[in-house]
Amino acid sequence: MEHESYVVVSTPRRLRGNALIEYTVVLLLLVIALLADPNVISQLATALRNAYASFVYVLSASWI
Repeated sequence: MEHESYVVVSTPRRLRGNALIEYTVVLLLLVIALLADPNVISQLATALRNAYASFVYVLSASWI
């Protein structure tokens, strides 16, 4: 009994369709997040500022 192996080849058109769906879902999630809480941008900026401050602190600490 012989086993046949099948190779599924995605066409560029099909890949383009998948990417469109993924981008649409991400964009929809971003819009929902912005509409749910208008302060998301300021919270994100504060979180990035704190993360960068922590990163700089760790780099400047001399543990040796």
